[in-house]
Amino acid sequence: MNHTTLEIGQGVSTFKGMVGLAAFVFLLCTLSGTYLIVSTLSAHEWEVDHFGVAFSVIGSLFCIPMGIWFLSIFLTDFFGYTDALLRFDRTRRKVWMSVGTRTPIELDWDRLTPVSQGITPANTNVNTFRAVLLVDLDEQGEVRFDGHFPRIASLGQTSLNEQYALGQYEYVRQFMEAGPASLPRCETYLEHRTGLRDLLSFFDLLDIPRRFDWHDPQMKGFGLLLLVTLACTAMAPMIMLFSIASWIAYRCNRVPTWPAQIEACAAEGGVMRPPAGAHSQRQPIVWKEVPFILLWTGSALAFYTWVASWFLK
Repeated sequence: MNHTTLEIGQGVSTFKGMVGLAAFVFLLCTLSGTYLIVSTLSAHEWEVDHFGVAFSVIGSLFCIPMGIWFLSIFLTDFFGYTDALLRFDRTRRKVWMSVGTRTPIELDWDRLTPVSQGITPANTNVNTFRAVLLVDLDEQGEVRFDGHFPRIASLGQTSLNEQYALGQYEYVRQFMEAGPASLPRCETYLEHRTGLRDLLSFFDLLDIPRRFDWHDPQMKGFGLLLLVTLACTAMAPMIMLFSIASWIAYRCNRVPTWPAQIEACAAEGGVMRPPAGAHSQRQPIVWKEVPFILLWTGSALAFYTWVASWFLK
């Protein structure tokens, strides 16, 4: 940020790599299914079972659009952009939303309606993920569109804590109304690239042993630490697989860039810098995290070795 411009993400990177990995697995299943269907067809089957052959042909044709769909999800997740950025210009009262390779969508701040939206269906008993959306509505209360893109901007990542989600909107609102001097202290800021610790953090669960105080005589939080340690050890193969996919996706994704006109508007407020007093999410590994990293990664590698041994027999 600077004196006139604030830049945040829309939280589309929350499951970066994991969605692409799942799509890649489904793509392989689709291709394998199509190959098996086609390879089992023979001239004899054409003469004996016309219905079965017709059903197989229709099934293989259905797999083609499904394969294309899964391939597009994989390519977008692994070779798209690190995040969809938002820029807020308090002097012009404008919001710019990046949408991939096309020209950013320009929104009028004073026309936007904040909406707190639940991600989880309302008839479920699980906790609901919340997100705050900035929606551009027309006179009839319908969402405006810019081509095929709805004029809706999502503020930051979704959260189980509704107050946290609302706090993200309040942070932006205070910047637009009163400037950066009125903002509360920001502890961390996100970056477009991940580091080694992000690969080994097991979805940030490594923060628990990092924050645990071994010198505390009451050992507060030891139960949570023990539970996380056992859970991560048991689920290490799955978590590690998704962590590797996420790390690779962040390395392969492109960092969004703004057009020169929008960059010129931001330059009027000075150099863009992280919030004062905030530290990067890319933290170095500390010594008290090493035993947990070795335990969790060792459990994952042991499982991978055991699985590989079955294929090498």
